[in-house]
Formats: sequence, C-alpha cells, structure tokens
Amino acid sequence: MAGKSDDDETGNGGRAFSVGAASALARRIDGLGYPARLAIAATSGFIIASGAPRDGVIAASFVGLAPLLLVLLRSRDTARHVFLLGLIGGMGVGLGGFPWIAEMLVQFAHVPTGVAFVGLLGFSAWMAISYGLFALLVRFGPREGALGFVYIVAAFVALQVSWPVLFPYTIFLGFAEEPALMQLAEWIGVHGIEGVMIAGQLALVRGLFVASRGARLAYVVAWLAVPISMLAIGHSRMAAIDIEIAQTDRTLRIGIVQPNVGIFRLDSGRRMERLRTPTLEAVYRNAELVVWPEAGTFPYSIGRPAERYIERVARRVQRGHRTPVLFGASSREPEARFGYNSTFLIDRRGDLLGGYDKVNLVPLGEKIPLIDPDIVTDWVGNIAHHHAGEGPARFVLPREGEAGDVAMAPLICYEDIIPAFVRESAAQPGGVDLLVNQTIDSWYGDSAEPWEHLALAQFRAVEHRIPIVRSVSTGVSAIVDANGRLVDYAPLRPVTRSTLDEYPPEVLVATIVLARNTAEQPTFYARVGWWLPHLCQLLTLGVFLWWRQKGRA
Repeated sequence: MAGKSDDDETGNGGRAFSVGAASALARRIDGLGYPARLAIAATSGFIIASGAPRDGVIAASFVGLAPLLLVLLRSRDTARHVFLLGLIGGMGVGLGGFPWIAEMLVQFAHVPTGVAFVGLLGFSAWMAISYGLFALLVRFGPREGALGFVYIVAAFVALQVSWPVLFPYTIFLGFAEEPALMQLAEWIGVHGIEGVMIAGQLALVRGLFVASRGARLAYVVAWLAVPISMLAIGHSRMAAIDIEIAQTDRTLRIGIVQPNVGIFRLDSGRRMERLRTPTLEAVYRNAELVVWPEAGTFPYSIGRPAERYIERVARRVQRGHRTPVLFGASSREPEARFGYNSTFLIDRRGDLLGGYDKVNLVPLGEKIPLIDPDIVTDWVGNIAHHHAGEGPARFVLPREGEAGDVAMAPLICYEDIIPAFVRESAAQPGGVDLLVNQTIDSWYGDSAEPWEHLALAQFRAVEHRIPIVRSVSTGVSAIVDANGRLVDYAPLRPVTRSTLDEYPPEVLVATIVLARNTAEQPTFYARVGWWLPHLCQLLTLGVFLWWRQKGRA
C-alpha cells in the first residue's frame, strides 16, 4: 500500500492496532489504496463548509469530520502521507467556506481571476495545516480505548485553538441558524462545542468499525444522542433565559444605521447624507442611542487627542438632533504618518464620553506585519497600516431615573468573532450590559462572508448572555438577543457605485432588554469555561509525549 512504512504492520507506532474483530467496512478501508483514502478524506472539508450560513445544511456539521476520521483511525501511513491526508481533508473548509476571498482579491485588489484562485488556495492550505497536524497526532498517538477517545477529541480542540488563522472559523457555524444548538457555549464556549461534535463523530466512526451489532448500535446511539441532547438542553436553557428577560424592565431603545455605502469613492456630502437620514428616523422613533458603522463610512478623520476636536465633529454627527451617537472614524496624531481605526461615543450635548482604538488589526488590510510599514507604503500606494489600540474599552451611556446607565463594550470589525478578546472586554471592571460591533463587510461583496461574520458574532451573545448589536456598512446589520437569536436585521445589500440609488440607507430601531451585567452575573464560560481548550492543549501534549516514550521503552 502506498505510504506504508517498514514498521507499520502494527498500525499504531509500534503498538498493535486490533483488526481481528473489525467490521467489513474496516477491512475494506484497510484494503484501499492511498489515492482512494485521500479522496475520502477530501470530502470532509467540503461537507463541513456545506453547513455554513446562509441556508447551510446543519446536519452536515454532525458528519463532516467522519470521512477524515474514517481513514485516520485505520491509517498505517508514514508521517508525510498521513499529514497529506489531514491537509487535503481540511482544504475544503477554505475552498468551500471562503470562496469570497478570491472575489475580494478580484474586486478590490484587481488581480486576475487565476491569481485570485491561487490566493484562495494558499489561504485554504494555511487553514488546513491544523487538520494535517491533527492527522499526525491521531496516527502516532493512542487510537483505541477510552484514552484514545479522549486524546483524539482533545487533540482536535487543541489544534483549532492553537493554529493561527486570519479569520476564526468553526465546524458548526451553521448552528447560528438553529440557536438551540448554540446554547452549550454558555458553559464551554465554541471550542468546547467542537469537542462535543468530534466526540459524537468519533463514536459514529468507531461504531462503523466494530463487528458486533450490539456494540455498533451503542456507538450509533451515542452519536445520535449528541444532536438530540444539544437540542433538548438548548431549548430548555433558552426558555429559562426568556423568562429571565421577561422579568426585566431594564431596556435600551437603540437605532442601528446601515448607510449602504460600499468600498468605492463617494463624496463626503453624500456619505454624510446616508448616515444622517436614517439617524433622524431613529431619533424620530425615540432611539436613546444611535450606532454608525466602522471608520471608513464616516468620511472625516479626527485629530488626537480627540477631546480637542470633538466639538466640531459632533456638530457634523448630530446635525438636526441631540441623541447620543456611537460612530467609527479614523484618528491620527498631528503630523503622524499612520493613524488608528477608532470609535467614539458622544452624549446629547456632543461631549465625548469615550474613545476606543481597534486592537486586533487585520494583517495586510490594516497592518503590515514583519516588514517596516514605511517602506511598504512607499512602494504600494493602496496598502494601509494602522497603529493598534492598547486594550478593550468600556463606554457608559448615562441615563436619568430608574433606567440606569448602560455599559457597553465596543468591538470594531472582526473583533466580535475573537472569543478571547470579547471575554476580555466583558471582564472589565464594572462589567458590560451590551456588546456593540461596528464593521465594514463591503470588502467581500455579495458573498457568504457577511452572514458567516454574523453567525460567529451570535456565539458571543450566548457565551456571555448579553445582547449584541451590529452596524454594518452594507449589511448584515443586526440585533441579537442573549439567546443568540437574530431578533432583527437589515439584509445584505450588493451596493455598487452604479446601484447606489437602488439601495437607500436603512435603520433598525428596537428596544433591547438588558437583563444581565457581565460583572454581576458572569457565565460559567466567562469564569472558568474558557480554560477548556487550554486544558485540551496540555492533555494532548502530555498524552502524546507519554505515548511516544512508552513506544520506545
């Protein structure tokens, strides 16, 4: 068999891999050539990607890893060949889930379609490396018994949290369209749910490999128990949170502006008009706070320190009304070459209540890594570089009477899909009642990206049991409740310069219930559940080293 090493007859790095009681399927897998097993592994990533929003096949999330596990659990391949099994198995995640990367390169970097596809291949290959490393850990670690089961689950979670990626992703992104399946995130977070998911699929594959019908049935029942129990627990927990929400009279009337301005040149006057018109509608509908998108929609830059310039800026932002506004804007020190991607909160009088500089900058899009940015920006005119902020921020909107002040954590661009940063934001002294995301997703055109971004953000609401609101330049702007449900949204609008008049600016106005403060009622995930992936890292490393040392003895 191709890829077979001289000492691989045991199939487990020198330890016997039992095949005597194997099923017919197991023996058939053993008899397949390497190209056939490679083809089987390749289906995993595409099955996983098929479950992603919008309108993904949610059931795919419960079987997506099974083909890869099918070949890995029986693998006797060399390290090079088994790594390739995992790499090819994971490639479909990027190719099937992120095709908008190529579209972005064509539309905004103006590269040829062939070059854009190569870029997508490179992006997908980088994401798939974690699957290749997972294959190595499975192949050369314990695969049988309880230890093998726990080790394989931990290894997958450990690599998902450890491998650096440009855009965080998860194998069950489609759960955002069935919020009951998301509810375990309150205790174990996204990575914990990944562990549950791979445990179920590992049970399924083990069941397919055993000869005993009774054992096979037990494994299949264990696999089916995963979605059934997740739905049961999820619906029960959502009902409890709904009761909690219904018993709370603390609310905030909020207006979310979607100006429908894409990434194209548009004069400042028209940009401001598309921000002001929906803002005035929100004010007319009694909004207590209006949220604008990320810097780039607002056409002006603010000098630093912002306190010196905010009065003049506030006159532009609050023309025709006196409602507090949270708005994104670029900011820059006098004479500085590079600035910040910032957001500012002003009160009814136009006074500055708080400012925040984005901490997590997108590589190449907002920061130039490794190389001196002065040199790169001299050579490449359209590339951008920003300074990063120093940490999360907490804005407090003062209100009179029993309504009480509202504390919120601003999250710019893709910061709402980074679990660790959102947890840090929620853990600030005094806590927060609300997460607010401001972003521009127009870079990715009329693609799945804005829906995937929203889906990932929905998990943050469940992890901390507080609402999240999102103002997005061309959609999907949204209001998400503490159960991760999509309460209301403004759809994705494929706005171009030529279609600008077809898509007028929009606004969402809703009364949001503020049932919790993250300092007063932190979730189990916020307190200790976030440690789970790190425990998986330690467990994987410890078991793997012990197993390899045992093999040498």
